[in-house]
Amino acid sequence: MESSDASGFHREGGYSTPGPNTWNIPSAAFPTPSNISLTPHYPNTLALWHNPHHIHPSPDSQDFRPQPQVPQRPPEQKRHKRTKSGCFTCRARRVKCDETRPICERCSKGKRECNFPPAPILKKDSRSNMKKSEKYPSIRESESEEASQNDASTGTQDSWKRDIQPRQMKETSKQSASTQRHQVQPLARRKIRQSSETGSSLVDTTCASPSSDITGLSTESPSPAACSDLDSHSLPPSTPSDLSVLTPDVTFFIAYRKQHINYHHYLLKSHAAKFLGDDMMSYAMGYEPLLYAVVAFSAYHYSIAHPNGKLYTFLQYYNKSVSLLLNSLRGGEKHNDAMLLTILQLAAFEELVGDWVNLIDHHQAAHRMLVDLYTPESINVDYFHRHILLWYTRYDVMAGLMSGNSMVLSREWYMADEEFSMQDSMVHPHDLNKKVMAWGARCRRFGMDMASLFAKITQGLITPEQFIEEKAIVDDALEELRQFLESMKDPRYLVLSYPHQQPLEPGDVFDPYVPGVIYGDELWDVNFCAMELITTTLLYKYQIGAILKNMDHSELCEMAKEQAQRIETLNRWPNCPEEMHLWFMSPLGMVVLLLPHDEEHIMWCRKKLARNEQLGYIYPPAMRMKLADFWKIPEVKNWWLPNDEGYPRIVQDIRAWTKERITDPRDTFREAVRDIKAVFGNMSLEDSSSPGTSPSVNSAVGLSPRQSPQDLRPR
Repeated sequence: MESSDASGFHREGGYSTPGPNTWNIPSAAFPTPSNISLTPHYPNTLALWHNPHHIHPSPDSQDFRPQPQVPQRPPEQKRHKRTKSGCFTCRARRVKCDETRPICERCSKGKRECNFPPAPILKKDSRSNMKKSEKYPSIRESESEEASQNDASTGTQDSWKRDIQPRQMKETSKQSASTQRHQVQPLARRKIRQSSETGSSLVDTTCASPSSDITGLSTESPSPAACSDLDSHSLPPSTPSDLSVLTPDVTFFIAYRKQHINYHHYLLKSHAAKFLGDDMMSYAMGYEPLLYAVVAFSAYHYSIAHPNGKLYTFLQYYNKSVSLLLNSLRGGEKHNDAMLLTILQLAAFEELVGDWVNLIDHHQAAHRMLVDLYTPESINVDYFHRHILLWYTRYDVMAGLMSGNSMVLSREWYMADEEFSMQDSMVHPHDLNKKVMAWGARCRRFGMDMASLFAKITQGLITPEQFIEEKAIVDDALEELRQFLESMKDPRYLVLSYPHQQPLEPGDVFDPYVPGVIYGDELWDVNFCAMELITTTLLYKYQIGAILKNMDHSELCEMAKEQAQRIETLNRWPNCPEEMHLWFMSPLGMVVLLLPHDEEHIMWCRKKLARNEQLGYIYPPAMRMKLADFWKIPEVKNWWLPNDEGYPRIVQDIRAWTKERITDPRDTFREAVRDIKAVFGNMSLEDSSSPGTSPSVNSAVGLSPRQSPQDLRPR
């Protein structure tokens, strides 16, 4: 049996095995705080997917545990009227709770774990900053259970588009009818499997690496070329229990997701609202691993917003999702969209907690499943599958650019995506969403070409002369991307006045009320495309300047200021949802490196980075370490603001938990992603520039006619 490190990983790859009853949710929906420990009680079940040599335990081995049988439903007990404040254990056992705290009488006599629902979020809490009209979902009891379940299962797009943009989001009745058909068809064709009240049928603690399940492709899989709107591998292979047998806590977080989670939390644009809302939830209700991955994501954001949020609130569901996914893969089920969505949802979780090492594991697992199920042409058959590709390629581009490597997915996929998206936008010339999708596809293709160019020169795969030739081609592609964005702009929608304008304060470095900075109404999404273009251009020019040793610091600094001003303007726009700030994580990544290093600009950066972490986007430790050195402010290594101001306890716990999991990456690729070497590798730690300038570039990386390709490797 492989040895495990302190964080629960098997050193040779694969999942660590949860201990007995560690994640037996229905018996106690939320483990007691006294049982919480960052290491022993949270085994890392992250997908170390890429170990094809992992040997599954045999029936004779000590680690073998047979698949638990689904127990028969016990005879109905006499039901007592339950209160809304009873403990979760009594609710699951369908018995009356006397509500004695901290341990009720029944749990005390039966020596069971006793856990009460978390207190509701106080509306006055500055961290939640909820609108007065918003209410957190309640777990309805007894007489209203059926209504609660129906509410949780009925998804609408309102919650996914209620971020109150300056334009009114519209959905046609035709789209709504299509959504309903999409939800009903898969569920009607699948067999409902009842779960036991103890939940033992939902959790298999047997540990195994799913790499062999993913790499061992079945020859009986349906042909990707035969893909249709809802073909055999598009349908979830099995269903969990219906909502009537889901535990109250799961029902709670499904309702919470419906009311409070939107595409901003996934760092995507508004055209993904239906995909993340209706479509994804219809698959989640038909596939247990995806259901618990979605619940974990919802519980994570609930814990972040809650003043007393705890790790176990979301980790228990994350662990259950991974365990069920392994069971599904090892059980021989054919790969399908529900499995792929589960892996992508788990990757989204990893990004938020700052674990880019294990995000790569999920990313590579998703790649193997993607190329198994589809071709570059068949994945573009419809809106739903194109968004699966969009979601995947976002991680593919990010991993390549952060590590200094080429993309995992081949170029033909990016080219086909761009071609399909461009054709679709031309067929619907007045549909802004289709134009934004097409622009995004072209931007991702440019990101792939940019990453490939930098990887080839730093790895010595091309000569300096070839680099200059290929750079000219990439330069042209960047100009095409800029011109495409210009074609979407319309000066009639420029915001020229700000009736809501407030007086500026001494700490306001950027004026958020400059006319003509952002677009309103129908062109609201163009603002995010513009920010994405600036971020891409900054990264490209920064890397080119580092290689050619001709960086124009003043140009990059001005572009960073322009980006920062747009961030500030969007932040001040009335009624914009607070979670929109999460989307700024990528633009901020380059801005904080290139703004002047004076006290005012640094403090502006620190406040923005702190706000993102307070909202749930945890930056990797490498970023804090490097910025602390660049700014010469050691306290940034611990927290962004002075004296730990606004440093939530839940963020501290997440950081500590993540740190234990990323200390020993299994290869140089994961190490490069973790340390963001493609960006920070070129930054000089011994900056001799003045306090008001941006950091200099390490002169060790450069390009000259006398250099060999081997000399171009970053030191």
